[in-house]
Formats: sequence, structure tokens, C-alpha cells
Amino acid sequence: MGTERKKQQRAIESRKKLLDSAYALFAEKGYYNTNTKEIVHFAGISIGNFYNYYRDKGDIYCALLEDYCSNSCKAMKELLDQLATFEDRAACKEFLLKDLNSLLERFDGTNRFFEDSVIIAKENTRVQEIISRAEEDFIAMVEMFLKRRYPEVREDFYIRARMIYIITDRIANDISCIGNVQQKRKYMDLFAEEILRYTFNLQVSNQEFQEQTDIGKA
Repeated sequence: MGTERKKQQRAIESRKKLLDSAYALFAEKGYYNTNTKEIVHFAGISIGNFYNYYRDKGDIYCALLEDYCSNSCKAMKELLDQLATFEDRAACKEFLLKDLNSLLERFDGTNRFFEDSVIIAKENTRVQEIISRAEEDFIAMVEMFLKRRYPEVREDFYIRARMIYIITDRIANDISCIGNVQQKRKYMDLFAEEILRYTFNLQVSNQEFQEQTDIGKA
């Protein structure tokens, strides 16, 4: 039994070394500029041991992408749960700016890794499935948040949640590319205001909703 536990522990350690090494190389050099030999050399693991856990470079990338998306979803859920507790706009903005900065720092240096996924998805259906699933999870969380926040508002919150996700995802990626500190702070402030607009300023009456619906049907 002791021998079996040791084998399991070694397997866990080897897999972690491979994942850490692959992630570091993908984030630094990009997916297409990294090969399997580099990953195993960086990890100090034999090439044969690599194939005990992963079929190829694409397989280990998918494992990392799933973990990346899972962590992102957890961070988004925590943020939305906190936002739902605020009634004061100023206090909410202060919290939001602090949390957004923390999230950007946490995922700093991951841009290259995640940006490659858009290209890889064109040739790897598993990558596309992981990304699509994560996007729908994000949108579902935002939709639920809006429904809780505005229980009296009659609206298709899925469409609004999808729009919010697309806008905030693009802005978050863009902010991380700005080197000027003052510009980044201004950008963050405007970003927070945009999020708060949906958190505190969504006021649509039933009459307005009906008018919008009638126009859409005309």
C-alpha cells in the first residue's frame, strides 16, 4: 500500500511539473513556438513519462486551458457575489476598482497563453469546446446576477449579459496591454463606471419594456 501511494505521489508531482513547465513556455514563447521536447526538458521529466499523461502538446494545452477557464469562472463568481451585496454606488466602485486590479495582477502574463487559444481553436475542436463552455458559463453568471439585481425588470437578460461579457472581456484584455500607469488608471476608472452602469442604473419600466417589444414586432 505504501509503494502504491508513493507511485501516485510521484505521478502527481510529475504531472504538476509538466503543467507548470508547459504553462511557463506557452505564456512566454507562445503555443506554436514551443515543442514537447522543450516542455519535458524544462520540467526535468523524460519524454516517455510525458506520454504517460498526455497524448501531445495539444493535450497538455487543453488541460491548462480548462484550469485557466475554471479559475477565471471562480474569480468572476466571487466578484458578482460581492457586487450583489452593495447598495451604495461609491462603495461599490471602490471595491470594484480594488478587485479588478487584483484580478488583472493575478492573470498578468497570461495574455500570450490565452490569445493563442483563438487561433488553436480553428484546428482543435476540444479547445473550441472549452472556450465556448467557459463563455456560456460567464454569460449565465452575469445573467443570473442581473435577474437578482433587477427582479422587477422585464427584459431578456441573456442578451444583455452576453453584451456585457463581450465588452468587459475585450476591455480587460486591452487594459493589460497599456504600459502607461496614468492611462491604465483612467482606463480602469472608466471600465468600473461601465460595469456600475449595469449594476446601479438599469431602470426599465414595464411600460418602456412593452413599448420596446411593440417596436421590435412592428
